[in-house]
Amino acid sequence: MGAERGQSSEPLHIQGAAQKVVEPFDPGRIEDAKYMLSIGDEVYVSDEASKKTPQKLKEGDGFAIDPGQFAFLLSDEIVNIPFNMLGFISIRATIKFYGLVNISGFHVDPGYEGRLIFSVFNAGPTRIQLKRGEQIFSIWLAELKGPIDRTTVVKGYRDIPSKLITPISGKFTTAYQLERELDALKEDISNLKAFRTSALVIITIAGTLLVPTFKDTVVKLWNQPAITEIRGQLGSSTPSLPSKPPAN
Repeated sequence: MGAERGQSSEPLHIQGAAQKVVEPFDPGRIEDAKYMLSIGDEVYVSDEASKKTPQKLKEGDGFAIDPGQFAFLLSDEIVNIPFNMLGFISIRATIKFYGLVNISGFHVDPGYEGRLIFSVFNAGPTRIQLKRGEQIFSIWLAELKGPIDRTTVVKGYRDIPSKLITPISGKFTTAYQLERELDALKEDISNLKAFRTSALVIITIAGTLLVPTFKDTVVKLWNQPAITEIRGQLGSSTPSLPSKPPAN
């Protein structure tokens, strides 16, 4: 029976293809020409707290990817790409707008069987919060004119292997982080300049107030009888300081 009037048979075709490819399959995950995949039970974020170990997630557990951090996200679903099909993968646009960039491959080869690992990088200015089961991955299926020559199935990932973790372990700096660090340095320099200006003003005021007092003290000491007697013993050649003129 053909499609009813006003309806297209395309969604049924997409559903049939996805049902063969995605396990477990949920028809509610089909959006237009794509199927939505979700975050699985294992992720790795390149921070010092991870200690180069993937994080196991229970259903609904959340995690964060800070600016400048890489992450590996394992899909919850297993895909089985037939030899006459090619899969194209991406991240949901709303997540991309936060700055999360997919830096892994953008296609799945014919004959691949396993979970998908998305390598991502937070190039945005804010922390991105995600959780297990969140549908953020998209897959499109393209039918080839015929099957490829290879007939051996490629056994894919079931978890995140350690060989992928080592190259991205550690901390990375983005332009946003550098900008914040530069702003902090500018603020420190500004504070130092303000402190120097304040110190010079205080020293100037203190000098203005203390110099006359210091001079008067020296003159009074110089004209003390004991000092006058010592000056007389040393001889008339010793210069004398003028006494303070009497006040009017």
